[in-house]
Amino acid sequence: MKQYFFRGIIVSLMAVLNIGIMLGQGLYWESTITAKMEDMKEMQNKSAYRPHMFKQWSENEATIFRLDKELIFSIDYTKKEYSEMTFSEMEAMAKKASSERDTQMAELKKQLAEMPAEQREAMEKMMGGMMKSGGEEAQLDVSKTGETKTISGYKCTKYLIKENGKEFGILWTTTNVPDFGAMQNDFKAFSQRMASLTTLRGGQMADAMKKIDGFPIQTTIAGMTMTVTKVEKRSVAASEFDVPTGYKKVKPENFLEKKAGKKQKSDAEQE
Repeated sequence: MKQYFFRGIIVSLMAVLNIGIMLGQGLYWESTITAKMEDMKEMQNKSAYRPHMFKQWSENEATIFRLDKELIFSIDYTKKEYSEMTFSEMEAMAKKASSERDTQMAELKKQLAEMPAEQREAMEKMMGGMMKSGGEEAQLDVSKTGETKTISGYKCTKYLIKENGKEFGILWTTTNVPDFGAMQNDFKAFSQRMASLTTLRGGQMADAMKKIDGFPIQTTIAGMTMTVTKVEKRSVAASEFDVPTGYKKVKPENFLEKKAGKKQKSDAEQE
């Protein structure tokens, strides 16, 4: 189940950024996730929230964020195993990854500066917007469009997220969800904290979401599309946000190290 930990973090972050309201003592919603990834098929997810607690789960796995305990749990229902990580540990890992990325980017900028203009332009194009011309870091911007359409029975308005002027993501939001805005401040604080747990433009993404009004019914970001198919006010028991009794605790795997190891193995096989 270890390979699910960081994928679960990203999917859960996307789910939280996809919901802008909380109702009463809890909210429950169902979503379909599709992605342009070889190893990720269409997923049916369920999510639940109550103040300071968030859970996202599918048939075989779940990710639980406990803001009250500063803990993240990743659960494998098939193997009856779970791993946990504190917010501080996750944030430290994100900072380390960010530092390593900055070092790599600095070296890349140096290499780009030494390339002929034509080759440099080709390399910058291949990087897909990671850097502006001249080597500046990518920036996100959000704008509301006048385009509307109905999704999952809700009339939605389109928001466009751009990275250095190029399309990065799309959100379709509605203001027709009953009791919209209840507990919104609590949830905003929660989602901003979650955004800090990832290096996937976490801070910029949190700032971008502040500009969006309404309940996002459909979100497309980085090749992943999440569509809310059902949402309802529901009083969710606190026990739903605990690890099931009798599950074995295992060590979470470092996603970055896993990917590096997988690449090295692939390179060795090609040789």
